[in-house]
Amino acid sequence: MMKPVDHQSAEKYCAGNLKSSGRVHLPVAPKALARGRFSPETALPRALTPDQALNWLEYLADQGEVVRVVNINGPGDPLATPELTLLTLGLLRERYPGVSLCLTTLGIGAGAYAAELARLSLAHVSILLDAVDPEVAQRIYAWIRPGTKTMPLNEAARLLIDEQAEGIAALVKAGVNVQAKTTVYPCINSEHIPKIAAKAAELGVSEMKLFPYLAKGENCPQPRDKTTPEELAALAAQANDHLPTTLIDMAMCQEMIETEFSEEVVNQALLPKPTPKRPYLAVCSSDGFEVDTHLGQAYQFLIYGAQDGPVVLLEARPAPEPGAGESRWQQVALTLSDCFAVLASAAGDSPKRILAGEGLPVLTQEGNVEGLVDVLYGGGKKKGGKK
Repeated sequence: MMKPVDHQSAEKYCAGNLKSSGRVHLPVAPKALARGRFSPETALPRALTPDQALNWLEYLADQGEVVRVVNINGPGDPLATPELTLLTLGLLRERYPGVSLCLTTLGIGAGAYAAELARLSLAHVSILLDAVDPEVAQRIYAWIRPGTKTMPLNEAARLLIDEQAEGIAALVKAGVNVQAKTTVYPCINSEHIPKIAAKAAELGVSEMKLFPYLAKGENCPQPRDKTTPEELAALAAQANDHLPTTLIDMAMCQEMIETEFSEEVVNQALLPKPTPKRPYLAVCSSDGFEVDTHLGQAYQFLIYGAQDGPVVLLEARPAPEPGAGESRWQQVALTLSDCFAVLASAAGDSPKRILAGEGLPVLTQEGNVEGLVDVLYGGGKKKGGKK
């Protein structure tokens, strides 16, 4: 049983920027389950891997930032790739036991993971609840894709409504605090808001946060009309008759990290770093000078680490024989259990996923071994360990 977490920060700072609230959003979901009609038709931004997410928090701590709440949210839906989401939450809970963890999702499939989310002591799960009627949902979503096959929108909309209701009920039964995040689309779901609130309350949702629709970009499709502040306040009051409702002022409360970093700094911050338990780096190289070998074709791993200050080549370890499928990568994880990363010129998605799950991220980059090793150890450590 996990130690209870004080979720006062998550309750008080449910939405806000890092500087004022200590709330950080980690976009670790690479796949979407739906796209709204009023969202830009662009590819999802690249998601962070679990190890990159932890590195980002470590970087913020090094900058003196105090992180109180971590929300797993975007760029896709966290429950579209539940194994990555649960891995990330597990690593966060282990590394930051006192931090409040939250999850924002459309809710498809949530019921299957209710027990695990409860075990991780989440502060709350936010369900993006914009409709409780399939016909209304069809006016909000361009497509809903709960599995690998595309479904007709009318069928997918009914499935979404059912899945959200089942997921909320399962989460509440498991002891997880569930909140509803509802966006007001004028003349589309605005008259539907009281019904959403009533259904949410019936299912056990603790509170609703009401967001006005804001276009993301000049070329983004938009509803025909706009909702006035007075209309939004009236809708919040109607919803409040069913459950506690907060109208979010997006101009005053931006759910993002305000601190601006250059791309170079961000990329550096996300790189894996040596730790006391994993002080070494494994490199795939045919000649010891260039990172030029595919992970699957490596017959040995060159092991680098600090020795009396400088980072040097310590040894070469034989790689497991190919052809054993997933068991080969489990063996690689054991062989390199004291390494914080493995560096190769290329690697397949399956070994990258398996090794990441074992705490061994795979970095793919061609180039000079000495230079890349230097970067991963913070730079300049080969000369006496000084930066």
